[in-house]
Amino acid sequence: MAQAGWHRLVKAMACPLSKDLKAKLKVRSLPVRTGDNVRVVCGGFKTRSGRVSRVNVKRRLVFIEGITGKAQKGKTKMIGIHVSNVVITKLDLSDKRRRAILERKGAATAEVESEFEAQKAESESLAQQKQENTAEPPSEEAAGKTEPSTGSSESGEQTGKSVDTTETQSGVQDSTQLSGEEVKQSGE
Repeated sequence: MAQAGWHRLVKAMACPLSKDLKAKLKVRSLPVRTGDNVRVVCGGFKTRSGRVSRVNVKRRLVFIEGITGKAQKGKTKMIGIHVSNVVITKLDLSDKRRRAILERKGAATAEVESEFEAQKAESESLAQQKQENTAEPPSEEAAGKTEPSTGSSESGEQTGKSVDTTETQSGVQDSTQLSGEEVKQSGE
């Protein structure tokens, strides 16, 4: 495998499909890709499942979201699981080439298309929910419609980092840097 071409290495990344996917698509195995959902069937992380976040083709490893370990200096890093220890539970059919591979392998075309449409509808609904969550109207502070603060809180401390300009009764304009670093007074 050390001298193998890339086309052979990708084929070596093939994982078996879960029982329900085998029955539905009538295909035994496919190369695992980023975005697929897999379940670990052997090893220390047996029965854990998740979405594939990264694939190392040279070493035949799959990195699954949620499976991490401790690295040096207390950092966490993702742990690679060998492809022979995982089963694909849900395919990512967003790539048209992958759908073509399934059709070429003899998968049920109607099943592939229905699975793709279901995934597409699910991703659109998630994108719409995300857009609704981020489309909240900006607060008055963010829009710059706030009134200038007096520069001191009730306890007499200076807070904030904006410049406050107020006019006194004698007509002198008082500018105060609220960070507490400097105070300037200038006359008109």
